[in-house]
Amino acid sequence: MTDNITEKQKDVINYLLGKIKQQSLQPGDKLDTEIGIAKALGMTRATVREATRILIDQRRVYRIKGSGLYVGSIGKNNQSGRFHALSPFDYQAQQGGYRAGRKVISASIVTVPDAAMAQALRIKNSDSVYKILRLMSFDDLPVSLEYIHFPVSLFNSIEFRELEISKYLYIERITEKKVYKRDQNFHAFNAKDEEMIRHMNIKPDDAMMELYEVVYLDDGTPFEVNIAIINTNMLHLSQVSVRTE
Repeated sequence: MTDNITEKQKDVINYLLGKIKQQSLQPGDKLDTEIGIAKALGMTRATVREATRILIDQRRVYRIKGSGLYVGSIGKNNQSGRFHALSPFDYQAQQGGYRAGRKVISASIVTVPDAAMAQALRIKNSDSVYKILRLMSFDDLPVSLEYIHFPVSLFNSIEFRELEISKYLYIERITEKKVYKRDQNFHAFNAKDEEMIRHMNIKPDDAMMELYEVVYLDDGTPFEVNIAIINTNMLHLSQVSVRTE
């Protein structure tokens, strides 16, 4: 452990690490706010902040402004095979000193774009999907443009503003099921599409990465096809696949 830590700071660190261990918390699970921790331990917020800064430096926890502390990667990349509703996008933003942003640019109901997507979602070629364009940013820097597709037959309605907070937490809340698995495929390409270039603030022919993923609930139902255009200079990719709870 880091030198020159006060006894009170050690108490905070031991309290948080003990809570993670006792409750079997995993990367992305919520802990508490610094104010809440200070009240629980009868300490000042300044003491708690200094202690949590040590854990943040060690990547054992991370902070989301206005939300609180979350379990980090415990010094390793989040490749444990566990999937969590809280996206590692927030963690990567925080590590870079940014605030994660999500903005729904447009939303509409359309016929499923192609037979492959219909097959992935287990719907008919004539069925409808919600098509949602969502921009992911670090502060004001665009890092990913998502073309999200949900089957209309699975959702009576969608509160699109909820997708600017957490897509998977929202899906879990309205379905009362867990998001369980993501099947992902990647390929590199050079940007040509004008809409993409405009929203991502890039130049024509810039190198980008496309992520095509099908996402499933814990009962095996596919509920999303997401085609994400990623600027890998800003967002480092990691693959986390199956929730094991």
